[in-house]
Amino acid sequence: MRVLMAAGGTGGHLIPAIRIAEAVRRQRSETELLFMGGDRGFEEDVITRRGERYIGLPARGFARKRIVQNVRAVFSNWRAQRMGNRAVSDFVPDVAVGCGGYASYFPIRAARAQSIPYVLQEQNRIPGLATRWLSAGADTVFTAFEQTADALSKAKSISLVGNPIDPRLAQLGRDEARAAWTLNADERVVLVTGGSGGAQSINANIIKGLESITPDQPVTVLWQTGRHRVEWSGNAQSGWTVREFVFTDQMTEAFIAADLIIARAGALTISEIAAVGRPAILVPFPFATADHQTQNARVLVDAGGAELITDPDLADVSLLSRALEMLDDSDRLAAMGEGNRRLGKPNAADEIATYVIALAERSHRGDDSRS
Repeated sequence: MRVLMAAGGTGGHLIPAIRIAEAVRRQRSETELLFMGGDRGFEEDVITRRGERYIGLPARGFARKRIVQNVRAVFSNWRAQRMGNRAVSDFVPDVAVGCGGYASYFPIRAARAQSIPYVLQEQNRIPGLATRWLSAGADTVFTAFEQTADALSKAKSISLVGNPIDPRLAQLGRDEARAAWTLNADERVVLVTGGSGGAQSINANIIKGLESITPDQPVTVLWQTGRHRVEWSGNAQSGWTVREFVFTDQMTEAFIAADLIIARAGALTISEIAAVGRPAILVPFPFATADHQTQNARVLVDAGGAELITDPDLADVSLLSRALEMLDDSDRLAAMGEGNRRLGKPNAADEIATYVIALAERSHRGDDSRS
């Protein structure tokens, strides 16, 4: 069985594709995979390190009032479509899976043109353009939020299963996770993450917060700064650990080990927080398309599991000080965690993989009947 995985742009699109692929392999170990996405290095590095094949496409987004850039984007996207058509023809997948991002559009469009069945997985509450443009031809669209269906009226089928995440998020124990980070059971641990690219405004706020930590406020901060964003180093006695973003299973342990999570509100992060049932302080990325990160965050806020702080408000708020206040209220912290846990859907990857395999088998039978 051959499966084409298409995702690009950020870790928020790529990691769900990886999780689905892992689940497919758990169910069908002989599956041959081909990943396709952007050609800017991040995606290829992550995929090839895992021993998988990857083809990068020169897909580029458009920008308002940047005529020269947009002319170049037209040419780049024409090349991306030609490369996508050729790669799909050469690989001949039984089924294709699109996980969003501008670079995913071209291989899935090629699969559609070649009558290869495909499914889409939309991470965000508000679907991206690739999902909207391709939804009408998809066998089904897998979603993580109930409200997403409202924007996908042309889709033939929509299945609310949650976002594909590491299944260990719902299986691994807290003690085991803390041992992986050499943390004691009684430490107060805050995880800070701004996603694969990091979040400059959050990082700057954390720098100020760490500098003000006093010995009578014991806290251990696990700080995922993002690629190329290790901005500060200081006295390790303050009780913090800096980690540049690397896609490893150690981030799974970090989510489980934490007592509280400070993060952007990417869809995958929201799903991971829900799966581990941890309270959160969310700072949505203010320039996300259609402000979808704020919409994502409100899912946890409405469940009583998170506080929302806007990016402009960071000028007047210390995230670590707010986290320390919350850590001092154990009853509220437990209630917030339980509110998030009720939203968790840890089995999404396996459910999607089961569907993808069945779709590939139906495709095989259809091919045999035409021969």
